[in-house]
Amino acid sequence: MPNPDIDALDTQSLQRDSLAAAGRPTQPSQPAPQARVAGAAPSLHLILPARPTTVEETGLDLEAIEELALKAVVAAGSLDGGELATRLRLPLAGVVEEAVTALRRDGLLDNAGVNQAMLGAAGMKLRPTERGHQIERRIRERDGYVGPAPVSRSAFKRMLRQQAMAGRTVKRADVWRHLAHLLLPDATIDRIGAGIEAGGPILLHGPSGNGKTSVALALARMFSAGVLVPYAVEMDGHVVRVFDPGLHRPLPPDALPPDALPPGLRLDDRWVYCQTPCVRLGPDLQPAELDLTLNEQHRYYETPLQLKAAGGVLLVDDLDPRSPAAEALVNRILEPLATGVDYLSTVTGRRIVIPFTPFVVFATAADPSQLFGEPTLRRLPCKIRLDDPTDEQFSELLRRACAQAGVALTPSGQQYLVERCYAGGGRARRACHPAELARLIAAAARYLGVPPALTPQLVDIAADQYFG
Repeated sequence: MPNPDIDALDTQSLQRDSLAAAGRPTQPSQPAPQARVAGAAPSLHLILPARPTTVEETGLDLEAIEELALKAVVAAGSLDGGELATRLRLPLAGVVEEAVTALRRDGLLDNAGVNQAMLGAAGMKLRPTERGHQIERRIRERDGYVGPAPVSRSAFKRMLRQQAMAGRTVKRADVWRHLAHLLLPDATIDRIGAGIEAGGPILLHGPSGNGKTSVALALARMFSAGVLVPYAVEMDGHVVRVFDPGLHRPLPPDALPPDALPPGLRLDDRWVYCQTPCVRLGPDLQPAELDLTLNEQHRYYETPLQLKAAGGVLLVDDLDPRSPAAEALVNRILEPLATGVDYLSTVTGRRIVIPFTPFVVFATAADPSQLFGEPTLRRLPCKIRLDDPTDEQFSELLRRACAQAGVALTPSGQQYLVERCYAGGGRARRACHPAELARLIAAAARYLGVPPALTPQLVDIAADQYFG
């Protein structure tokens, strides 16, 4: 018997999500109006949401738009009609005008004059009435969100399925180009590329400092097509903030292909076209933190990190066998990864089904067998070890690091650095060492007022600072 507390996806959607979880391209659903954007791979085509022209096309109730408009005007004190539409990221004609008309009819807003520089409703100066202030306070007790209008949950789920990382492919040349700076062995680069094509997840292991985090960041850059991120989504009568300026990097308007939208259509302003995101989860994150979090003060939900990574890379970093939460966190990620859907709970206890779409990378300095039991290891088929650099690789990393930091490199200077930092074989060479040592040497040279070079004086200062 169906569970009424679980928001069910239609059969077709579940099939699409299952295909995505298996690493097979999916056919996106068809919202209207449609406008396609070709991505980095032939299998990815975004159907861009066009700007709505009516309240119905927003996917929101008129009452929800009225409440957002009232809160925006109260927060600002007064607003022109055009500025209100800009703040809500909705068109004035056909949408915001309707909400303003209803609010004025109900005595919640009044016209405080006209901005002569703007025509029609755009120049109407709106201010809240006393009754408007009272109603707004009641609304904020239930939902305090003020900002761009949210998109509907169905529109969000449709976009998540379209942008699923499992539906993308990457060329071998792109993998090599984006990992070249790490100087990894050829076989390791190809293992990573094959893991991407398989849809992941990838478990990177090996000594700390050899590029596991850098590999995850490079994965996101391999996909030149950006992702569409909504400012917010309406869920269970609450607003859920999705766009995070600390994680999402907006792309300029000209980043979209010239033919992205047919003539006469423009992108729905409630969406932001961003770089493919890479979101890092720390090792001590509790599984419960991967759920919707209600901001009690402002009464809106914050999106969990795995949802902010949608269409990008989710890195679960620095997993430690001493942490009791490590395996629980991994299993919390593996469950939705296997099915293609995640379950998020609201404060009312309702469970919301959301497509799970990021490419997942786990990283640890521990031996995987010390970190996971056999059942978990079976669910991590792509295990790739990143070893310490060879002597030749270390020399090349040092050469590049010195060139970038403006530090003069000589054979004698390199020999002194190696002897000073790694004499006796007690300290392993890590891939991250050259860049950090060169940066510290350059800083010490500026402080002392001497030319930046691998001199004994500067190398000693950098080695003592870095290694202690």
